[in-house]
Amino acid sequence: MEGLGINLGYLISQIVNFIVLLVILRQFLYKPIIAMLDRRSEKIKTDLEEAEAARSKAEAARQEYEKQLEEAREERRSILAQATEQAEKMREDILTKARAEAQETVSKTQDEMEVLRRQTLIGAQDQIVELALAAAGKVSGESLDEKAHRRLIQEFIAEVGDLG
Repeated sequence: MEGLGINLGYLISQIVNFIVLLVILRQFLYKPIIAMLDRRSEKIKTDLEEAEAARSKAEAARQEYEKQLEEAREERRSILAQATEQAEKMREDILTKARAEAQETVSKTQDEMEVLRRQTLIGAQDQIVELALAAAGKVSGESLDEKAHRRLIQEFIAEVGDLG
């Protein structure tokens, strides 16, 4: 080997040095780097799991929020429907009362008009009787007794009233 320019003592010492260097590097550099990479890998895995858990929690919170929002919308619809229904009922009650009051007012007015008409007719009949008695007395020159005149005039007024 010396012919090739290789010294066996140097070669062995180089091999021993290389093996010692590998052992030292493995012990002091490779294991810590692997351990650090394992820790880093574990931390990344843990962080990913935490991120997934946070995402799941956020998704659950979002779904809960949407559920509450939908419930609030439904409650709003219900309240609006109730308010509309109550307003409609109040409107109907007010209209019913107004119609009843108007009908009552019309009825009272008609009753008052009927009473007034009857009073007017009675007053007019009395005046007609008196005028007829006076006219009959002047025309005939004689005077029938007042009872007979009144009876004749009442019959005449009744006939005229039946015609009208």
